[in-house]
Amino acid sequence: MVIASNRKHTPVVLAFLVALGVGTGCSPSREELQTSLDDANTKLSSEQQHSDSLQQQIAQLERDLKERDARIASLEAEGVASEADLAELRAEQERRRIELATFRDLFGRLENLISAGTVTVNFRKGRMNVELASAVLFDTAKTDLKPAGRAALDEIADAFASVAHRDLMIGGHTDNVPIKTRRYGSNWELSTQRAVVVVDYLIENGFPPDHLSAAGFGEYDPIQTNDTEEGRQFNRRIEIVLMPDLGELSGIKDMVPR
Repeated sequence: MVIASNRKHTPVVLAFLVALGVGTGCSPSREELQTSLDDANTKLSSEQQHSDSLQQQIAQLERDLKERDARIASLEAEGVASEADLAELRAEQERRRIELATFRDLFGRLENLISAGTVTVNFRKGRMNVELASAVLFDTAKTDLKPAGRAALDEIADAFASVAHRDLMIGGHTDNVPIKTRRYGSNWELSTQRAVVVVDYLIENGFPPDHLSAAGFGEYDPIQTNDTEEGRQFNRRIEIVLMPDLGELSGIKDMVPR
């Protein structure tokens, strides 16, 4: 899933043309042309780097699977593991293969949103996250979905329809700038309500409510520094987290007191 920098009619290029006033009769200066072109190239480069990073993470997961296959084969050949242990290891490998196939499928379904820069997909804390900047979904200090936010969530709902049997956690996040309005007394309240609004919208789009949860993290789970405005923009976000499908953990019943 590589985003080619010379792809025709990408959202970045379209935005670039609009900024230049193409088709509007405007005549930008050479300096304006160069500035807009530099900005477009910078964004395309950033998108390419993110796409490459996703490819690298997928490749690492594939390497991990191969290494575990080799270790299981070695254990089997040496006869140092019981059949029960080997069966458990093989079952875990199969779960990992299914998870990797799920990641690949979702990446493909979200490709348009990723290439447009609307969402960012990554692996964090061992889970697959789809991140949307709060500015895409909400106005400042508000919890009413913007039209652009609804359109993005419509596409996300379509993409995640393939994993409607899995649990999703919707996490609301803010920067560390305190908020205190008549309706929301803290960033905790704002982030939590935004997560609930997204959950409600996904339910309206047909996602099973028994596979959804909402959580507000306020300012306490930043992904970048809050010391700069750019960092704060990244921290103001909604995360859609694909929760791990762990299955029944071996031996868990024996650990629970009766």
